[in-house]
Amino acid sequence: MSLKKIESVKKDKGFKIWDLIIYGVIIALVIVTFTVVFTTRDTTPLRGVRVYSKGVAVFEYSFENGKYNVLSDSAEIEVSDSGETLTVKITDGSEYNLVEIVKSGSVSVKEANCHSLDCVYMAPIKDNSGFIFCSPHALRIVPYDFDPDDGTIIV
Repeated sequence: MSLKKIESVKKDKGFKIWDLIIYGVIIALVIVTFTVVFTTRDTTPLRGVRVYSKGVAVFEYSFENGKYNVLSDSAEIEVSDSGETLTVKITDGSEYNLVEIVKSGSVSVKEANCHSLDCVYMAPIKDNSGFIFCSPHALRIVPYDFDPDDGTIIV
């Protein structure tokens, strides 16, 4: 590097105006993204949930009237009511998931026999902003009013 080049680099400011503009735009985008993601969630209480096994609706529960329906016989459904909770075992061949529905308004998967147990570790559904998905068993639990951003949930 020549001495002229070194001297010119020493004389330059640390940030030029275009650097500051670009950094400002990036910070503004981060703030807008954060605001959109965390303020547009649908936090209304659950009206009910529907359980799908391999793309077929097999079970639904309504929190409004406390009733459930078995929608299909493509999977074996065992329901156990213990007053405050409803335990639903969904068996499809050798695969099973144990779903716990708390009648006061939440749903979670308590047990499964898949290798990853991803659905067991997912947060319980307490409002219309989320769902539970078990990829090895192709089981998903969605609120009645769930609206994914792009209109699809891959099964």
